[in-house]
Amino acid sequence: MVVLGILGPARMLFQTIANIRETAIMGQVLGPNTPAYIQFSWALVAASVAGSIFLAYRLLAVHRWSSVGIVIIGLWCLALLPTLIDAVTASILFPEIVGAMVLEALWSAAKSSVSATIWTAYLMKSKRVANTYVKDSDETQRIFS
Repeated sequence: MVVLGILGPARMLFQTIANIRETAIMGQVLGPNTPAYIQFSWALVAASVAGSIFLAYRLLAVHRWSSVGIVIIGLWCLALLPTLIDAVTASILFPEIVGAMVLEALWSAAKSSVSATIWTAYLMKSKRVANTYVKDSDETQRIFS
């Protein structure tokens, strides 16, 4: 929960700050779309942080197996969608550097996919998770009867 709700969002913020700093330095080379891209980057990271915090909240607040499924889907969405959206937006705003962006986006997606794979395996195979998140209401009644 700490990784998903605190460390993940903190990493996203620090990475975005570094990327925006680099983009601002390159602003003269990139052209007049730089301020729009910086604003877009902040909006994208805000949505990603909100999604990550929601997933952590869902695991903490709703102890049903459906929460595990929602979190797995959310982890994969957070691993791939922000990178894809950022790459598409950057390629539209800065078409002259598309080649470099594609390689960077692929590397970022690969790193995020490794993390999502590890979390998915843990959530699906862990006895602790299986004991914490109830698979159906009949099981809940049996446990507390």
